[in-house]
Amino acid sequence: MTSEEEYTFSELMGILTNMEEKISKFYEKVAQKVEDTKLKDLFFSFSKRALQEKDSLTETRRRTVTEMTLETITGLKLSEKLAKINSVIESEEIELSKLVELEELLSELYETVSKKVAHISADVSFLLDDLSREHGKRRRSIEKTK
Repeated sequence: MTSEEEYTFSELMGILTNMEEKISKFYEKVAQKVEDTKLKDLFFSFSKRALQEKDSLTETRRRTVTEMTLETITGLKLSEKLAKINSVIESEEIELSKLVELEELLSELYETVSKKVAHISADVSFLLDDLSREHGKRRRSIEKTK
């Protein structure tokens, strides 16, 4: 019998907030390494947007009722998803295909989490749906540059 990962709503929001901060730093690093001006601008905009997303998550977490923050959420397989995301972020290779993969992983993560928290907070679920769509847009933007 395997043990299922459990997170409180508050822990989950903290993990997502920290992830967006990592994403921001990652894209800033990528932007500094690329030569192409269009890509540089695109990646700097991704970095800035990730900080805005981090702020939105932080504000939402702050406004959430205490009882909701203690609600347990299971079935996310979050450690597996985060390991894949971190592997791309920590890679020294900056290939567009890896960035597409990263944005796809993030979009899927936010979509999954959104569904799991919908019964706790519709506002948070809507925010996470928006973030999922945002990462999908980023993926398509990167694909267009190939």
